[in-house]
Amino acid sequence: MMSGWAKSFLAEIETVEDMVSAFSDEVRCRKLLEAMVWPRGRACPACGFKRSTALTSRLYGAYRARPGLYQCSNAACRFQFTVTTHTPLHATKLPLKVWMKGLWFVLQSDKGVSSPRLAEALGVSQPTAWRMGHALRLLVAQADQYGGVLEADEFYFGGRTKPDPDQPPPGRGRKGLPRTTKKPALAMVERPESREPGAPAGRAGAEVVKDLSLNEIERVMERAVDYQDTHLMTDEWKGFMSVGQHFAAHDTVRHSADEFARGPVHANSAESFNNRVRRTIAGVFHHISPEHADLYFNEIGFRWSQRVVAGQTVRRSRKGHESVQVVWARVAPALQLQAVLRNAVGRQMRRSPLGGIEILSKIAVFG
Repeated sequence: MMSGWAKSFLAEIETVEDMVSAFSDEVRCRKLLEAMVWPRGRACPACGFKRSTALTSRLYGAYRARPGLYQCSNAACRFQFTVTTHTPLHATKLPLKVWMKGLWFVLQSDKGVSSPRLAEALGVSQPTAWRMGHALRLLVAQADQYGGVLEADEFYFGGRTKPDPDQPPPGRGRKGLPRTTKKPALAMVERPESREPGAPAGRAGAEVVKDLSLNEIERVMERAVDYQDTHLMTDEWKGFMSVGQHFAAHDTVRHSADEFARGPVHANSAESFNNRVRRTIAGVFHHISPEHADLYFNEIGFRWSQRVVAGQTVRRSRKGHESVQVVWARVAPALQLQAVLRNAVGRQMRRSPLGGIEILSKIAVFG
């Protein structure tokens, strides 16, 4: 587990002024980062050996090792590494205090921060801020399979419908049949295991699919979901009806008959997550490419899970119907850093020759 001083240090960061003061010292940021990346003690990223030696100087010459450099004590390895080695921060030229401030700024927002706004806040270039955002999205990718009560739903994202001049309809004008540049995606949302105060929210995520065929749905769910331990909740779409036979249980609601909930049987959480994705894209990023959409879905799903039950309240609808609803409280942004960095080792990202990014990690979406 992470050391007590690091937890208490993060718990005291509540405002922007607190954050600037806390992340102003480079040495302290490095120690804090080491406590979060190595919560169970320092380990070699190459072989996993638990013992290593801090390199502070050389025996010959005036050369001194850079701060935070360690060497694996395994005689067969002897790998030299720092806390950023084999992570999305690998070989970074930015000071660690800039990274910590940038991560806090992104987590502090309910729906994220665009790269131009992040660049203005940190005093870096827009491409640098764009890569910092993708580093966070890679860090929060899901590594474990979903289980429990799981809701699934499909949605589309991307451009609006446009006329296709290559397929004009018969009749006057011949303006072209409407076509769309939207891409399909599959969303999955876990329901919380408890509604007691302090209980965490379930995990959520989405993945871009080529189409809404049964083969694509099975490809995603076989990797992302533990069939034997999952109760699936969906609508009556035929793809879900087919794949649902492999789950421990499967219940559906009939949207075609205006049925959206039947007691605990509904997919409203998944539809709420879909709306969160659409609002985030439209309000913050304005446009995301299908090639990087899975990374943006990682960030949105992580935000969904970073909240706890604060209590329950009775809400009255416009028609006078009363219902008991859960009241959620968000985890403080500084405390979210623990969940962001605890699985950092092994998730690597490099700059591509064309100025983009290359993901060198197999954990880019659901795992």
